This record gives sequence, structure tokens and C-alpha cells, in this order.
Amino acid sequence: MNRKIRKIKIKKNNQMYLFNIFKDYPTISSGRKNYKDQYTRVLKNLLLARAFNIITKKKNHILLDNIKFKESKSFLTIIFNI
Repeated sequence: MNRKIRKIKIKKNNQMYLFNIFKDYPTISSGRKNYKDQYTRVLKNLLLARAFNIITKKKNHILLDNIKFKESKSFLTIIFNI
């Protein structure tokens, strides 16, 4: 049975602990201030790595033009338009 991959998703964790730390210790500073954007960027990279592993095992040819990311409150999903 040859199933086509339609989507892969990853659960997002709550990142509010960072803001609590910064509120308690205001002298802490870091290079990147957009923590939510950075976290989303890391999750997208993880999803692309998972997709690459699955695609290479199944020998499917999926172009990057056919990939779309969908973000909900608790999940980040990569959708393949096959």
C-alpha cells in the first residue's frame, strides 16, 4: 500500500516561562528579542527535517513550491500539495 504524505505536525509548547524569567531578572539580556518568532523558526526547521527524512525514505519527489506551513494555537503543520 503506497500512501501519500499530506501533512506532518508538531505540538507547540508554552514559552511564557521566558517572560517570567525576564520579569524577575531584568538585567538579563540576549541577542534576539523576538522569542516567539525564533521559536516558530526552530519548529519549522524541525518539520522540514522530519519531512526530508520521510521523503528520502519513500523516494517521493516533492518540490518546495508545494509546501505550505499552517499555524494554529497549539500546533504547527507542514502541508504538502501533491
